[in-house]
Amino acid sequence: MNRRIFLGSSAVLAVSLLAYRGNALAQALGTDPDPAPIGLKTVEAIYKSSNGNVVAMDSLLYIYDKSITSDDVIIAGSYCGAANLPHAIKTGVKAMIAHNAGIGKEDAGIGALYLGEKHNFPVAAVECMSASISNGRSMAAGIISHANAQALALGVKPGQNVTEAAKLLLAAAPGKPSDVAVPFDKKVFEKGRVGASRIFASSALTNLRPEDDHTNDVIAWGAHSGAIAADLVKKWKVKGWIGNDAGMAKNHTGIGGLPACNAIGVPAAAVSTMSARIGDGLSTYEDGIISAFNDLARQKGLREGMKASEALQLLAA
Repeated sequence: MNRRIFLGSSAVLAVSLLAYRGNALAQALGTDPDPAPIGLKTVEAIYKSSNGNVVAMDSLLYIYDKSITSDDVIIAGSYCGAANLPHAIKTGVKAMIAHNAGIGKEDAGIGALYLGEKHNFPVAAVECMSASISNGRSMAAGIISHANAQALALGVKPGQNVTEAAKLLLAAAPGKPSDVAVPFDKKVFEKGRVGASRIFASSALTNLRPEDDHTNDVIAWGAHSGAIAADLVKKWKVKGWIGNDAGMAKNHTGIGGLPACNAIGVPAAAVSTMSARIGDGLSTYEDGIISAFNDLARQKGLREGMKASEALQLLAA
């Protein structure tokens, strides 16, 4: 679906916001100081009402916090892709706002909007350079770039402050938790071997079984490359990884996991969001073009413009 048509009456405003990319306003949005992230496995109710709460979090992985109810609206520092919508559907919240990740190849960064329409679920996306990935408070201060039909009907529109948009979404009907409506993509593909190292592709690192030994393995995942990646790698302990740069995002937080993994001794890289569909690990592997990497990956021979499949061979060596 063409995103300009998809926005309906709000299309002109959305397009005008996107036209600012690269000018002084976009640069200012990309370098403003950020509030501190909310924190690992932590959520924060930034607005409370008798009709439910607006709850912010650094990652949608934290949506399973016991304090969250079917009356709440979520603002998450994750990308607004179809692969993330199941978290919101499963929990049964009223609505979700997430990062547009630069929109990216085949509009994958806002895929949750289209899928949300099919399930009558309000979804909105945040302008890439207005907010930081993996930072719920930064997201709450960002700017809406896109909204699906259900969110538009509740008054959400491009150009709004994210928190103000979330307050409008509280008028939605209470959510209905479902394990069936939107299945998780947990497929893991083995794409090759280099010596004792296996090369995997999957929508997310968390699809690898944590009880298995992956210390010799590398992976191309579909998720963004923000700071949460380092927290996950500490548990899954892969030898190296490549994710999506999510359009870089404000303050380059779309690749915040790269320096963080440098610090824990793990080579890592990201592919351009325009080269590979965010949320799709096979696309990262097959289509992705390297846009950023940390020092350890550079020492392995990675360079900008390299194919992700070739870069993974070097990380596995």
